[in-house]
Amino acid sequence: MKYINIIESFYPSLSKQEKKVADYIFEKKGQISYQSLQEIAKQIKVGEATIVRFVKKIGFNGFQDLKLHIAKEDFPIIETGYEDYIDNIQANINNTITNTKSLINRKQLDKSISVIGKCERLFFYGVGASGIVARELQNKFLRFGKAGTAYTDSHFQIMNAAITTSKDVIIAISLSGSTNDIIESLEIAKKNKVKIIAITNHILSPIAQLADYVLLTAGRETLLDGGSLIAKISQLYVADILCTGYALKNKEEALKMKHNTAQAVLSKNK
Repeated sequence: MKYINIIESFYPSLSKQEKKVADYIFEKKGQISYQSLQEIAKQIKVGEATIVRFVKKIGFNGFQDLKLHIAKEDFPIIETGYEDYIDNIQANINNTITNTKSLINRKQLDKSISVIGKCERLFFYGVGASGIVARELQNKFLRFGKAGTAYTDSHFQIMNAAITTSKDVIIAISLSGSTNDIIESLEIAKKNKVKIIAITNHILSPIAQLADYVLLTAGRETLLDGGSLIAKISQLYVADILCTGYALKNKEEALKMKHNTAQAVLSKNK
């Protein structure tokens, strides 16, 4: 592995703290592609700046650049043969749902449902593939009578964040939890005392740290897999749990609204 050879060549000149980073990469290898900077820093008890300094010392542009190189070497784009790829996709989807279910924190989920029920305005933030999930959340909540607005453009997100109030709720969707555009918008919204719900893979990510409530996903992907179906399935599963939980807590109204919206859409199919 080329990146391992590079690290080994620099190893004698590394500081004690930087050697801890190197040793961790030697041990975990490809698993690094699935971890955030914050997670690794906490795991090996070094500062995030130490990891960034180490990465640049060995010749990479930054932590993301190193992860991309690791993904290229450790995870070929086509990992399975033609004969078994259908079964492998099914297995990956089943495992993702099972793993995501195991991460659901019922207390965080119940509190999220409660603040959604009480809020005056509901907003969904997501960019790229996570923007698809934001749109789906808007669709599902609307059918249950809870109207909200999905913003998938960073300019609209930041403008919306600027006019939010303490009576609003933002649901932010980001697999990495480190999407800069969303972080910037949430920092503004946080000053307005908005309640924030994060749907993310990483509990220590900047978006999770800004959130009042965190719903974890388990859709693992490397930088080469950006926008993968597996990641979206994990996010959509959590979205479905959140919406269904809201509907069950507001059963009578939700059933009425679901009937009304279904009737309205039915007229379009004549």
